[in-house]
Amino acid sequence: MTIDGNGHFIPLTPKFKEINAVLHRVHNKRLEKGRKLFMIDF
Repeated sequence: MTIDGNGHFIPLTPKFKEINAVLHRVHNKRLEKGRKLFMIDF
């Protein structure tokens, strides 16, 4: 289950699973980029 834009629980369909996977990759890339910049500064 996941929550839609209105705050209602809905089943986690393959479409939402794919969207979550993409968002997860983007989030991880940004975290990694931030860590690399942090390491360069010190």
